[in-house]
Amino acid sequence: MSELKKEAAYIKGLFDGMKLDPEKGETKIISHIISYLEKSAEEISALDSEQGFLADRIDELDDVIEILAEQMEGFDELDDDLYQIKCEHCGAEIEFTGDDIDDIIGGSFECPECGEVIELDLSAMDDGCGCGHDHE
Repeated sequence: MSELKKEAAYIKGLFDGMKLDPEKGETKIISHIISYLEKSAEEISALDSEQGFLADRIDELDDVIEILAEQMEGFDELDDDLYQIKCEHCGAEIEFTGDDIDDIIGGSFECPECGEVIELDLSAMDDGCGCGHDHE
């Protein structure tokens, strides 16, 4: 039993031992106050229990995050997926990563080998490619 519940029970015991007239207004008010104290102590006890459970759960999740962080160490150093296109002018194989896609999404860019403009056919994207990006 929590300390608050013990205190509320003690106060109720003192009140019951006083043998006050239950019909008097003061007695009714004190009785309701004690009832309120008991309910409050019960609610606080339940919240304290729930808080303890949540604190334990947070500690468990923190341990999992720490393990995942250790396993992911160096992951961001890995290369992005590479994509290739062939220049229609000089035949050069041009590699780019997913990070570069935003730069070329306009549909044309210069070949780094010959300097000619490469036009990309992005019409498939206009028909709802499903990638979740706005291809305007």
